[in-house]
Amino acid sequence: MRSQSVTRVAGTLLMALLAGCSSGDPAPKPTATQPFIAFNACLITDTAGLAPGTPAAQAWAGIQSATDPLHARAGYVTVEPAKADSAIGGLILKNCSLIISASTNEHFAPTIDAIAKSHPEQHFLLVGTAGPAANVRSLRPGDDLQERVRQAVTESATEH
Repeated sequence: MRSQSVTRVAGTLLMALLAGCSSGDPAPKPTATQPFIAFNACLITDTAGLAPGTPAAQAWAGIQSATDPLHARAGYVTVEPAKADSAIGGLILKNCSLIISASTNEHFAPTIDAIAKSHPEQHFLLVGTAGPAANVRSLRPGDDLQERVRQAVTESATEH
């Protein structure tokens, strides 16, 4: 009999404690998710991919730090240098607003320049030395590449 009384008292105390923990405030309303803006930053790199310390890894970090707060889209492809032209063509078809090329392979720069000349409406960012095409911006590799890519992507997205 005594154990039933103790159980009832303990149950009553537990209910009182649980009721006291409730703030009485309604649950916060869910916030709407921020929609993506119509800007796609696409990185193309050689088969080294995003290996740590490579220009592509630095560029990818810069792209992400730019696109995340803007709610823009970002993606990357890794290709054999000989297939760079078809991969870039695919990125154009996927509506990449800005195509960023980061590779230590010398085949990428002339490929970007040639495609840029035939697609003047497409914007390119080349890590390395660009040719004369007006729609190709060039960034030299270096320690602050990540920040410079972030700035370039942010500027491009703002202008877009």
